[in-house]
Amino acid sequence: MFPYDKLQTLNELETVTYNYINRHQDEVGKMTIRELASKAHVSTTTILRFANKMGYDGYSELRFALKQYQRNSLRENQPAESYDITVPLADFFNKVNSTDFNKLIDQAIKLINDAPLVLFYGIGSGSSLSEYGARYLSNAGKLALPIGDVFQPFPSGNPLPKNTVIFIMSVSGETKQVIELVTKVQPDPVKIIAVTNHGNSRLAQMSDLVISYYMPELKHGDLNLTTQVPVVYLMELIAHRIEEQRAQ
Repeated sequence: MFPYDKLQTLNELETVTYNYINRHQDEVGKMTIRELASKAHVSTTTILRFANKMGYDGYSELRFALKQYQRNSLRENQPAESYDITVPLADFFNKVNSTDFNKLIDQAIKLINDAPLVLFYGIGSGSSLSEYGARYLSNAGKLALPIGDVFQPFPSGNPLPKNTVIFIMSVSGETKQVIELVTKVQPDPVKIIAVTNHGNSRLAQMSDLVISYYMPELKHGDLNLTTQVPVVYLMELIAHRIEEQRAQ
């Protein structure tokens, strides 16, 4: 229900508001603006600013639209605490068909086509996704490799090939090792593509291109259970489009 191009304009607190609303749609539909502000740990001003950025005149209009969205998604009878990722995923797949999102994908493809080498990097589950992304892009005919060692050195005076693309996979965009790696390679003539759940993270601010997927963030203690289905889809989409271009 929230357009992808508008989500890209959110600041950090507005992103917190969006994530809370997305995770607690049933409850938010019954909350006053002050109750939502208390639960999400933001100000009522932040909520009003978020509503305006999403195209609503105020909180009441936003809450009404949320209720309508819930009805259309047949979520009225589902337990509030049950894990159901289908609605956020359906919202994501609607966004990927937008003009703005396709422009992002086209920009990523241009960077990859101009690159002599594509590297993939991530921590934890991001490491596994990096291996998958590198292999999948290699299947499409592009030289791509994962960076499997978090301590991989990048010696000064021996820069990476010009226009090398580095995909960085990070849900938070704030992981220490991720930021350190980007800092290491920034002096080189490389392009950083961030694939993250947070479009206003430090990683996003340090990157040449940011592809955000905005899924409800789920954690179990220190472990992150946020779905990575959008990341897999994005990597496969990019690889298929590159393969199609090479076949023309």
